[in-house]
Amino acid sequence: MLSSRNNTLEFSSGGSILLNDGAVSSGRFGAIQILQDTVIDYVVANNVDQTTHVSYDSKSFNAGTILYGDFTTVSVTSGLVALHRV
Repeated sequence: MLSSRNNTLEFSSGGSILLNDGAVSSGRFGAIQILQDTVIDYVVANNVDQTTHVSYDSKSFNAGTILYGDFTTVSVTSGLVALHRV
């Protein structure tokens, strides 16, 4: 069976990082999974156009939300997230 990028995201075989209050992490992440109600300070993404849509910056997200994209930096103001590597 051929490996695909979706398999990496689904099974987190690329690994994950947990971030909580005030933490920042850089790398290459395919998903941000919100584990507790969270305020994201900012994100840097290669394929998310934040100029024509609502920015992720300083936004609140409910637990259970999953954001998909090609994220390179994530900063959390409060809450808990899992960053899934690709």
